[in-house]
Amino acid sequence: MGLRSRLVLAVTVALAATTQAAAQPLELKDALGLAEKNHPAIWAARARLGGAVAQLEEATTTPWFQWNMSGGGGVLPPIVGTAGYSSATQVVLNPTLESLTTPSMRLDINGTVPLYTFGKIEAANEAARANVRVNEWDVEKQRLSVRHDVRRAYYGVLFARDVRYVGKEILERLDEHIDRIAKKLDDGDESASEIDKLRLDVYREDIRARMSEPVKGETMAMAALRFFTGRPGELEFPDVPLKKPDYELLPVASWLEAARLYRPDLRMAQAGLDARARMLDLARARLMPDIGLSLSSSYAFSPAADRQRNPWVSDPFNHFFYGFALGFRWNLDFLPQVARVAQARAQLEELESNLRLALGGVAVEVEHAHAIAVDAKMRLEAHERAERRAKQWVSKVQTSVDLGTEDERLLAEPIRAYATSRINRLQATYDYVAALSNLCFVSGYEPDGLFR
Repeated sequence: MGLRSRLVLAVTVALAATTQAAAQPLELKDALGLAEKNHPAIWAARARLGGAVAQLEEATTTPWFQWNMSGGGGVLPPIVGTAGYSSATQVVLNPTLESLTTPSMRLDINGTVPLYTFGKIEAANEAARANVRVNEWDVEKQRLSVRHDVRRAYYGVLFARDVRYVGKEILERLDEHIDRIAKKLDDGDESASEIDKLRLDVYREDIRARMSEPVKGETMAMAALRFFTGRPGELEFPDVPLKKPDYELLPVASWLEAARLYRPDLRMAQAGLDARARMLDLARARLMPDIGLSLSSSYAFSPAADRQRNPWVSDPFNHFFYGFALGFRWNLDFLPQVARVAQARAQLEELESNLRLALGGVAVEVEHAHAIAVDAKMRLEAHERAERRAKQWVSKVQTSVDLGTEDERLLAEPIRAYATSRINRLQATYDYVAALSNLCFVSGYEPDGLFR
């Protein structure tokens, strides 16, 4: 099989696999996994984390690589003699193209090995490590935000689809009763009137007008899911109704404790506080000198120049030496350094205040989210009871109509009540699920098995 045939076969297999994968129903766990893999916000957070890791590597290695190398090469005219007497002075001062014939080169290496820096290296490394932790929790923050958005969009699709099913069912039932009333009117039955038919006609048109809302909601939720998951085209969903989670809502104190332990914003603020504390230590340490071992080496070679044998004469053209010395380097800009220490201390105090603010703000967010979840749960339970009673109402009236003891006109009100209670129950179910999702987001804690 040729290369072209193999490529065609590979593309065909890949397209078939993609089509098969797209045809499979998209479960919530699959949508969450795809979003965590493809969402640009998570990619951006991971890129920032990679930059923080690179900064840590830079901070760790920089003190040990304070080395410089310089060198060069060219041509020289003949340089003969010594420092006391040279017979080639004019040749050197006024070289010609014919005299510049001999190569020359030089290489210098020097550097410093830090021995004691009064804590500068340790403070810089700890600050960089704290910055890495900040960005790790930033990735987790973005992940929780994306999961919250995906759950809202996913349950929004299920909610819109269920509302369409309810609307279709109500319209079919209304059409059936309208046809019955029309038949009675045609037969001259006095138990039905044109007013009853008009009443049901108006209600039917009202339902039809509202059917565009779930279609719009489903379209918008689908578009969001395609963006979140990175899967273009139509998305297939399992044929299951939107259900209330089988979960007993914990008291608000449990969620507050979970937020204190797991909320990424708080962990980011704590890591940032550690980084600022280390930056203050670094600013203070810079008031002190750096003590280190300086090493240097130099090599030069020029065949056209006479090598100087006098140890008191520096020979720039022919030499090789190396050496080391214990020394220090001290920046004497004390007043600017004191100002930098005050600036670092002010930034640390600012972050401490922001951390206290974050603690209070997170507590408020959790309590608000918990109150919204409790309210949604209570409304859902009430609408469930109303739906059951409205269904019983419709059933009893329908039985009476079928037995001939009641007129068709009595069905309009229970059907309206049943449709309203069902849609209210679906809306309350979505509100409750969205409230639980938001509670998980603001607390940073997601109980196992809560969302299926």
